Amino acid sequence: MLTENQALHRKIDAPTIWNMVAATAILFLFVGFLYNRVVCNLGFILAGIYAVAKIKNIAWLFRDRWMTTFMAMSILVVLSDLYYEGIYFFNERGVMKLVLILFPSFIFALSPREKAISYIHRLVICCMTFSTLYSLSYYFNNASDIIDSYKYSKVMPVLSYGDHIRISWVTVISMVLAVYEFQTNKNKYYRFALILYIIFQGIFLHYLGSKTGLITLYLSAILASYYLIPKGKKWYFPVITIFLGLSLYLAATNIPSLKERVNFMRYDFEHYSKGEYREGLSDAIRYYSLLAGKDIIKANPYTGVGFSRLDTHMAEWYETKMPQIEKKNYFLPSSQFVIYWASGGIIGLLIVLLHLFYPLFVSYLRENIWFIGIFIPAAFSFAYETHLEGQLPIFIYAFFVSWAWYLAYTKADQDTLSK
Repeated sequence: MLTENQALHRKIDAPTIWNMVAATAILFLFVGFLYNRVVCNLGFILAGIYAVAKIKNIAWLFRDRWMTTFMAMSILVVLSDLYYEGIYFFNERGVMKLVLILFPSFIFALSPREKAISYIHRLVICCMTFSTLYSLSYYFNNASDIIDSYKYSKVMPVLSYGDHIRISWVTVISMVLAVYEFQTNKNKYYRFALILYIIFQGIFLHYLGSKTGLITLYLSAILASYYLIPKGKKWYFPVITIFLGLSLYLAATNIPSLKERVNFMRYDFEHYSKGEYREGLSDAIRYYSLLAGKDIIKANPYTGVGFSRLDTHMAEWYETKMPQIEKKNYFLPSSQFVIYWASGGIIGLLIVLLHLFYPLFVSYLRENIWFIGIFIPAAFSFAYETHLEGQLPIFIYAFFVSWAWYLAYTKADQDTLSK
């Protein structure tokens, strides 16, 4: 029999230990995102342990219709790999898709309250501040060389293994979270620091010149302005939109790195639009990968070729149709829609479409600025990015979309209780 004191200590210690597991998981995930995949993997493991330990608390989540689409997107790939590769399916990317189930489970099991939410937001903001300072230190110490490199589709050095697309994506998300903090915290010094942070990161993204980052930034800004403008003053919205468009134009014509980036995009387009290929072109590779995906879909529209076999079919297409492209430049189709359709057939495409459009029919998601500000730009980028085909991008998508979902769900729950 436990004494009264022992029972009391057990009640206190157990939640504390699990809170430490969750906090360590989150810290490892973001430090690992910036620096080390092994550390990031440890974060995955700890998050998984936490979610399994709290599984009874989130049994309801697996009956949620949108959660069903997360599960379908991952399980379809695992089943496909199992069918085509048998016991060797673990060697394929399919297992990685289970992260789509892991992070909604982890975040809803964690169920952080207001103070913990703010701490996590601050962690993300601090990580991305350090990331930006790292890149800008290289830029300003070697400005002429780095600007020169933009003439050849290069960008300034970034953390996260040089992945400027994901760095810019998370930077924009951190700005959305900064707006959330500004709205929910009344400390005037903290709010002033948040304004400076948003301006600082906005300037950085224009110097970085990542297309995905800038599209995400401006789409998030347009959505945020629409949601934040009071109902009686919606006429401000077109004015703000025009102002944002003018800001982008001025940045593209005056910031040296972005100006060179735009010039290279024009040069790139002039070649691949005429069917001409030159080594070193970046958008051309994306364009040809989409052509390959289109031809694979045309040949296998209903069943697809299998997720584990898509690489082989892509290689065959390149060798036949574009032999001048080197093997190191063989990419999967540069669109998540095309990948799921080419690999999983019409079922794969329908699952992705259902996942992306279902939230628009759920009022508490559709009406929540934080969810819309994070989810819509990510969903839009499925048309030209492959966010579910690598360890880090799938972590970013699964974690932050689930986080935005949790923020919206919590707000809806609070509104219901207050009535």
